[in-house]
Amino acid sequence: MELRRSALLALLLSAPALACDTDDQQRLLVRIDVQVRAGLALDSAQLELTPIGALPTLAAPRVRLLGPSLRSRLAVELEGVPCTGGPSQTQTLWFKARAWREAWVYGRDGHAERALADAQPRRARIDVAALQLQPLDLAQQIDGLWLNQATRAGAPVLKRHLQPEPLVQRNAVVNVVVQGPGLRLQTQGKVMRQGQFGERVPVLVDGAESSMMAVVSAKGEVHVEH
Repeated sequence: MELRRSALLALLLSAPALACDTDDQQRLLVRIDVQVRAGLALDSAQLELTPIGALPTLAAPRVRLLGPSLRSRLAVELEGVPCTGGPSQTQTLWFKARAWREAWVYGRDGHAERALADAQPRRARIDVAALQLQPLDLAQQIDGLWLNQATRAGAPVLKRHLQPEPLVQRNAVVNVVVQGPGLRLQTQGKVMRQGQFGERVPVLVDGAESSMMAVVSAKGEVHVEH
């Protein structure tokens, strides 16, 4: 009996342990990094994740990102067997997150209904996690675009700030075409606000006392149905 006990003890001591060493922790951080990048489409960003608190000692845990948006605090769910043994556990781990990438920012304050170029955009390195932005929010192509709202210097250039160059601009003199059955007249007038193709804008025709609504039909031209 004593011989059998000695053999069993020797077998237990020689069995591989589930203890997680430093390399295991590093591999876990790499797996979490990969999962966060995939879940938030951060392939082009320099991601920095700092655990808030100690990493759990789970053997080969399943990793799942909690939440669909990039923030300066991110939660990850880990599910696995404790390295010391026992039943499977699920734990939530929080990270401080920073995600650096190159982006367009405003070199000076911008104004609505003005060309983006007037705000002197430049390239800069920004932390999109701290700004709570998604990579797809950032403008990539900016040539020839205009602002649809006021912006401040140093802020990133976002797609929602931009619009195509308007075909007619506020207070600009444009051709006004008046059309009707068997009728086509052309004169000039002043547009009261900017507009894109197909938009209705108020226009003050030369010699008129009040404005009328016209449809933007081309660059520097509006049509009035009579």
